[in-house]
Amino acid sequence: MARLSLWHQQRANVQALLPLLATYLGHASYSDTAYYLTGSADLLAIAAERAFLDGGAA
Repeated sequence: MARLSLWHQQRANVQALLPLLATYLGHASYSDTAYYLTGSADLLAIAAERAFLDGGAA
């Protein structure tokens, strides 16, 4: 979750970077990685703030 939070704080294209996270974790596909991801209150707050500032694009 720390990596996702950092990417959001850096205003990176998180959706484009998710395959990199899957590769780093040794998963064959992002869906294998998504199984382990859960939204924390901090991460959801960062994503919501970013979506609001970007007009809905997170």
